[in-house]
This record gives sequence, C-alpha cells and structure tokens, in this order.
Amino acid sequence: MLTADRSLPLHTIDQLSWDMGLPPDYHKNLIPRYPQFFAAYKPDNDERTWLKLSSWDARLAVSELQISSGASVDDNCLAFPVSFTRGFGLRRKCINWLKEWQTLPYTSPYADPSGIDPRTDVSEKRIVRVFHELLHLCLGKKTERANVSNLRKPLRLPQKFTKVFERHPGIFYLSRKLCVQTVVLREAYGGGRELLRKHPIVTIRESYASLMREGMPQRGPSQVSSDDAELVSSEEECCTRRCGKSCEKVEPSLVVELAFELLPLSGG
Repeated sequence: MLTADRSLPLHTIDQLSWDMGLPPDYHKNLIPRYPQFFAAYKPDNDERTWLKLSSWDARLAVSELQISSGASVDDNCLAFPVSFTRGFGLRRKCINWLKEWQTLPYTSPYADPSGIDPRTDVSEKRIVRVFHELLHLCLGKKTERANVSNLRKPLRLPQKFTKVFERHPGIFYLSRKLCVQTVVLREAYGGGRELLRKHPIVTIRESYASLMREGMPQRGPSQVSSDDAELVSSEEECCTRRCGKSCEKVEPSLVVELAFELLPLSGG
C-alpha cells in the first residue's frame, strides 16, 4: 500500500520477510489463499515475479503516527516523536531547523506524493514518514539498511534517500552491531534496549534464542580449541570484507543471535 503501483518484486519482499514476520514459504502457501487481496504476476521485460495488491482498503491506509496521536486522516499538524541519546547535543541552528521542519504539513505515507519537489524539506519529511511507517510494520521496529536499498523506485524516493537516517538521529538510530547497519525506530524502545510493546512472535524468538545461549558450553580462553580459533578468524575476515575494517571482538552471545536470525524459523 506504500508503493506507487501497489506492487513489489517478491525478491524485495523476501529481504523484509523476517522483519515482517512472514513464513519462509509465504509466496507458496500464504498468497494463494487470499486471491481477493493479492495477485502474483510477471511484467513484460522482467523475469522477476511481482506481488500486486488486488484491492484497496482505505481503513488500512492510516499511519501509526495518526493512530497513536488520535488524529484524523485529514489532520496535517502532526510531529514525529523525537528523543536523543543522553549527552547528545544539537547546535542552536539545528534545533531551530528541526522545530520548523516538524511544523511542516504531515500527509499520510499512503498518499500520492506526485507534485512534491524532491529538493525540499517537504520531500524529506515525506521520506521520514514513509520509513517511520515501514519500521512500525516490522515486528522488531528495525531492519537492516541494505533491506531498503531496493525500495527507491517503488516508493518514489529521491537519490540518496537513506541519508535521512543520519540527518534525523532523534527519530532513527543506526546500529552497527556485527558490522551490519541496522535502522532502528527510537520511539519503539523508549530510550532503552527493549521494545516497549513486543509482538508475540518477537517474544517467541527471544525465548528460542535464550534456550540456544543456555545450551552453549561456558569455556575460558585457555579452553578454546584450534577449530574455535579458526572460526573466530573466519568471522573476523568476514567482517573485514563486509565493512572494510577489522571489527571489535565478537561476544559468543552475539554470534548465537546472528546464527539464530539465519534459521528458517516461520514467522507465522
């Protein structure tokens, strides 16, 4: 519903499937069960399979910001929740710009953006509200930055649209855990490390990861085998290839979390 043609390549959806809580076989077992809502097709001159929204429900085209603020669909005076890390300071010029930027008209991310000049602050606010809504649709209110790289054309975004993540640190937080850039919605965590409201699937995943950590043998540095040393070396080499520099020492618990995220655990 956020896209221009109400359609996306399945490959793009696959990149977001874990964050959206979709099962691995959603395109085979989930989509065919709802032909009144979805249709899979192959466009001309494109070998990829696309998924198209067959019917539009205006009741669903309401953003999370509109719902949480109790505003009507026509209310265009909404501001984004903003919070900064303790000790983070903004220059007076930036504070004034942010206050003025927050007063710009708010329109639904589901609205047609035609006519918006991509060089203006109005366009930037539209980009922020699109990703503010997209992250709210994710179970963990976060996703890897690479997962949104293919969304520029479908969402009708300008070049270098991901710069808004750095320009608005009070709305988004960029994590670089394990050399992977992850975009996190700040308001969903309330300044802490835990989600304020957890989806049941997130709770199940965390419980499963906790069980995996409990099953790991606790060993000291002197007990590390040659195979383990080779694994650590491979991890460091992998990180170096991904981010171009050697990463800090990776804790075993983080390795477990990464391995867990690679498991084909169904989201449904």
